[in-house]
Amino acid sequence: MGPKVHGWLVGGSALVALAGAIVAVVYFFQPWRSCEYEDTSAGCAMLPLDATVMGAAMVVTLVAVGVLVFALLAKGRSAAR
Repeated sequence: MGPKVHGWLVGGSALVALAGAIVAVVYFFQPWRSCEYEDTSAGCAMLPLDATVMGAAMVVTLVAVGVLVFALLAKGRSAAR
């Protein structure tokens, strides 16, 4: 793996992991939601589509973290040669 590809892989996977984590946290707290039975937005029930988006964001975050770890380990192995 060339240094340019390695840099893009590390940077891209780190950005995707960060974006996925932010989306998952925002959808967990749901600041736009309001309901009659709860004072805070976090206490309101989550809609099915919101749960789907949050689940997809968590899966994307986990995959991006896996790619990031792989890229960092691959760089360490190629530097040891």
